[in-house]
Amino acid sequence: MEKTRLQWWTIVVVAGFVFCLLTEGASESAVRSSSQDQQDKSAVSAKRSSARSVQAKRLRAKKVKKARRAIRGRAARSRTAYPAKAFEAILLEDADTGQILRAEWGDKQWPAASLTKMMVGLLVFEAIEQGRLSLDTPVVISRRADQARGRTINLRAGEIFPLDELVRAMIVTSANDASVAIAERLEGSVEACALAMNKRARELGMSQSRFQTPNGMPLSDGTAADLSSAEDMAILARALLKYPHVLQWTAQEDVPFRGGRVMLPNTNRLVGSMLGVDGLKTGFTNKARYNLVATAQRGQMRLIAVVLGAPSSSVRFRTAANLLEWGFENFTRLRLIKEGASLGEKVRVEHGSVSTLQPIAAKDAVLLVPKNEAADLQVSLQLPSTIAAPISRHQILGGVVVHSSTRILAIIPALSPWDIPEVRWFPARH
Repeated sequence: MEKTRLQWWTIVVVAGFVFCLLTEGASESAVRSSSQDQQDKSAVSAKRSSARSVQAKRLRAKKVKKARRAIRGRAARSRTAYPAKAFEAILLEDADTGQILRAEWGDKQWPAASLTKMMVGLLVFEAIEQGRLSLDTPVVISRRADQARGRTINLRAGEIFPLDELVRAMIVTSANDASVAIAERLEGSVEACALAMNKRARELGMSQSRFQTPNGMPLSDGTAADLSSAEDMAILARALLKYPHVLQWTAQEDVPFRGGRVMLPNTNRLVGSMLGVDGLKTGFTNKARYNLVATAQRGQMRLIAVVLGAPSSSVRFRTAANLLEWGFENFTRLRLIKEGASLGEKVRVEHGSVSTLQPIAAKDAVLLVPKNEAADLQVSLQLPSTIAAPISRHQILGGVVVHSSTRILAIIPALSPWDIPEVRWFPARH
């Protein structure tokens, strides 16, 4: 019995001992497991922290590289052959009268680049006006047009387009291949068209302009083929603006081509971004740098701004925008005299069929004047008290002088309204 009891206690003790060992092992395993988890978590956290650190370092390195590139770029630009200035020439004028409101180096001869295409456009519209062409006239693309360099619209030899699509592409998106095709259709060849362009320039009084191409591209040796000036480009712009289709096209941010399947972007970024801007033409070559003729209308006032030789595209647009804003803010339009209107003062006529006449104005006296001078504006007549017959119709008799307190703004000729024959009276014989 006791032996049995002893065996039982032995079993209990051994079982308790085993239980303790197992419990301690489990606890130790749990501790080891918990410790391992903490180590694993710490390792993951460390890896993540390290990754973030690497990423941050890379980002900082990229920013440093970008800043260094910008610094190097500015330094490189400061070392270019061209001085850091906004233009080579500028001009601002009234589109209706040609009155120049501001100009700096306006007569300086400069590479025209794609501004040349305005002259081709003018010849097109004058040919349409004369009945030699129409906007529907078909134009066959030549191999020479196909091979045009620079900005093109991928015309292919043998394709046929209506003239209006090509003119839109030439003026709005400045397509060099379109201008070659138009020049050939106008005069038979590029060379013949250049002759016609120079002839028309002389007729318009564009004294600084010389054309050799229809698109302003440099010659094979890199020299500028076409030269002009800010004054000449303003003269050309005024002539071109007489044709309504021009502004209908250049006022759009893009124009259709190939029957509307392709939309061509307007190279003039002021269109759609500045109030009143609805044209006109951009130009660029390495020699010319960035040229622009821009026009805008607000109310009854239309202005033309010309910028030649800007160092960047953004500078040419900003310079033109500043010119236009300055013009609209500082000038007002006044209509003082109407063409053909009687000037209200009589001139005595000697030996004529009438004893007096009232001179008339040769043209409208419409001026843009500085707003601070408008209130001081005066009109005075300079006429003889007597004039002897015979007098022909529209013979100049004197002038109308428009002036402010400080300067003469305009002189308008005063004309005879009709013919006045000489009449001599002899005493009757008795």
